[in-house]
Amino acid sequence: MLHDFIHSLAPLMWTGIILTAIVLRHRRKMAAMSYGEARPAAQDAEVEALRERIRVLERIATSSSLEGRSADRLSAEIEALRDH
Repeated sequence: MLHDFIHSLAPLMWTGIILTAIVLRHRRKMAAMSYGEARPAAQDAEVEALRERIRVLERIATSSSLEGRSADRLSAEIEALRDH
């Protein structure tokens, strides 16, 4: 009788162990994300590309000779700044 009772609890025990492992792994991931440790490399590359585009736009916006430029010349200057 006791033997049957123990065998009936075994599936519940394994379910509890698996659920505990899932919850702990999720908590670890959430803790790492809140501290900025789990940011993917692709996201870092995208942020850097956006920062570079902002630098280009700042150079264009702060340029003192915007007036009198043709659209083609301005486009060429933007492309030249992107290459740097």
